[in-house]
Amino acid sequence: MNEPTRNPRELGKPMNRVDGRLKVTGAARYSAEFFPQGVLHAYALKSPISSGRIRELDVTAAETATGVRAVITHVNPPKIKQPNPDSDSGGGLMNEHRLPLSDDRISYGGQYVALVVADSLEHARHGASLIRIRYEEKVPALKPEQARETAKRPSKHNEEQVQLKKGDVEQALGDQQLVIMERIYDTPVETHNPMEPSATIAEWVDEDHLTLYDATQYVKGVQDLISQAFGLKKENVLVKSPFVGGAFGCKGAVWPHVFLTVMAAKAARAPVKFAISRQDMFSGIGHRTSTTQTIAFAANPDGKLQAIRHRVETLSSPVGEFVEICGARSTGVLYASPAIQVEETVFQVNVATPTFMRAPGECPGTFAVECAMDELAVQLKVDPLQLRIINHSDRHPIQDKPWSTKFLKDAYRLGAEKFGWQNRTPEPRSMRKDGKLVGWGLATATYPAHQMKAEVTAILSADGRAVVQCAAHDLGTGAYTVLTQISAEALGIPVESVTFELGRSDLPFGPVAGGSNTTATVGSAIYDAAADLHRSLMKLASADAQSPLHRVELDQMVLMGEGRLTSKEDASKSDRYVDILRRAGKESLVGHGKFGRSKSEKSPTAFQSFGAHFCEVQIDPEFPLVRVTRFVSVMDCGRVMNAKTARSQILGGVVMGIGMALHEQTVYDPATGLPVTRNLADYHVPVNADIRDIEVHFVGEPDYEFNPMGARGMGEIGITGTAAAVANAVYHATGIRVRDLPITLDKLMRSS
Repeated sequence: MNEPTRNPRELGKPMNRVDGRLKVTGAARYSAEFFPQGVLHAYALKSPISSGRIRELDVTAAETATGVRAVITHVNPPKIKQPNPDSDSGGGLMNEHRLPLSDDRISYGGQYVALVVADSLEHARHGASLIRIRYEEKVPALKPEQARETAKRPSKHNEEQVQLKKGDVEQALGDQQLVIMERIYDTPVETHNPMEPSATIAEWVDEDHLTLYDATQYVKGVQDLISQAFGLKKENVLVKSPFVGGAFGCKGAVWPHVFLTVMAAKAARAPVKFAISRQDMFSGIGHRTSTTQTIAFAANPDGKLQAIRHRVETLSSPVGEFVEICGARSTGVLYASPAIQVEETVFQVNVATPTFMRAPGECPGTFAVECAMDELAVQLKVDPLQLRIINHSDRHPIQDKPWSTKFLKDAYRLGAEKFGWQNRTPEPRSMRKDGKLVGWGLATATYPAHQMKAEVTAILSADGRAVVQCAAHDLGTGAYTVLTQISAEALGIPVESVTFELGRSDLPFGPVAGGSNTTATVGSAIYDAAADLHRSLMKLASADAQSPLHRVELDQMVLMGEGRLTSKEDASKSDRYVDILRRAGKESLVGHGKFGRSKSEKSPTAFQSFGAHFCEVQIDPEFPLVRVTRFVSVMDCGRVMNAKTARSQILGGVVMGIGMALHEQTVYDPATGLPVTRNLADYHVPVNADIRDIEVHFVGEPDYEFNPMGARGMGEIGITGTAAAVANAVYHATGIRVRDLPITLDKLMRSS
């Protein structure tokens, strides 16, 4: 079949989650909920300093404590090799390149310095408390100004451009005939807090075979790195992760606790469970780095941009390198301008390595750019929505390629209509309701369309049911459901007849669940597997004298209806899958599919999703606590796969963005470098009382140039621009511009 067959009866419907009943009844088992026979428990001792080395170590009391089976430190770790991640072959991710317990150096507060394994978690914790360590402490660098000598300007990160330059920005910024504006915006460290903290169980089946239950976004990545580190054949490492209780980046890389768990199981000669505590999530699994972003605009008096300069300062660590690509992923794609320059500087500080966090780069980047656009609109006395339309990019601003599809103007129009933007009065503090100040703000959302590599196996049984397999992941986002729907459409059978299997490393290759790529990548491989399966069915039918399709050429057959092949020339000639298999005496038929664009492939088209956020806040003028009372989001993400889960994805991104704007901030003790806000009492995230009415709408058409489904990812775009929309609404309500997140009551009181 040369073209994919589309069955609109399946895709787009607001289908309930296929795994929903398992989750609400508690039958879904997460990584820490498996109990291999004889499983032991591990507890890690963490460094109380952030720079220095271990000078003296005494584990005698711990080793003889009740229930303790092993104590592992840098003195006696099981020998492992430094893995070499290879992204070309789908290798794993390591944000912390140093292997745990590999030396006596301390590079950040909370670094693991010992692991105690015991017959219970309580005994393991008690054993850890008995370890005596003396440290040789150095003065830590925790801020850019303390680490200027480490400054780097990487040209690329993971093959992506970090620094950008187009046209003469400095000349435009020096033009006295233009309107010039320059502002600085700061975002704090934000820490991942999914419902399920990270956890790993390691069980050595024998000396050469290992089974892991791991809360991961990348079972194949874990398999790759662990097999390398412990000298095992890749196929001898089985990683299971059937359900993940939330993850937007923190479970993508293989963190030290995974290596430690395998080391502990080897040392103790028994299965070991290492469940990360909520407190240790603040130092053990990455975070979003703080950013300082300086935006400079040069514009004509009518608002047309002539230059944009975006300078960024971000942080990384001594044991790993991560670049939060803020400028290239926001300024680099949003607005048309003849001159654009992006500069990003990374400083190495004594804090754990940052990692991916929902829309890494795009999220903090759009906060700065979209707040700056609002400030420029105020300076020019232009409506903020009109300013964005004036500077709409009809082609990619840097690459000068046409967009595959782009319906951002439609998103602006529909959002403004649903929100009632035409009723906004532009002056700050000019709108009130029930004695409260009312502010309306907007911002643009954007996120790239990513596709990676995947392989899929589709097994069609003689009873008409199918099992489709890929080592993909469901982070709670609905992948089980959407991939089941795509499989049903591609195969041409009812969705109730499809079972999708994922979350195991012994399944065909699946990519990391990152970059909102799963639907596009795995879905494309599903279509390829379905085409392979259809070809096999056609061959059987054409060769079968009893088939109505006997001797019909393969290119003259089409899928028509559920589970039925039909002749293009004569619709009366058709044959059901089940009949084709029954007559051939086959219990099942297998189709294999692959998808993956090589790095050498350069598309003449740019693929990107866009959206528009409209936000209302209400603030008591005497006690300026910000309440987001209404929010409208309109997204252009190609074809909607499932109306229910798609809305949920955008809604969740908006909630997380509201948290970024008003609540989230990880604070470090300047003396020790340890996180101070390291629990959900001190590190605030939105709760039900913080979230009011959120409307989600979609515009645009399927992007069939991107993939057979016509869909682009939705997991991350919802958070981009959200914090800026809130901040812009706060300014409109109060006349106070808060440029450093979160927007807390004290900042509004201090500025009033």
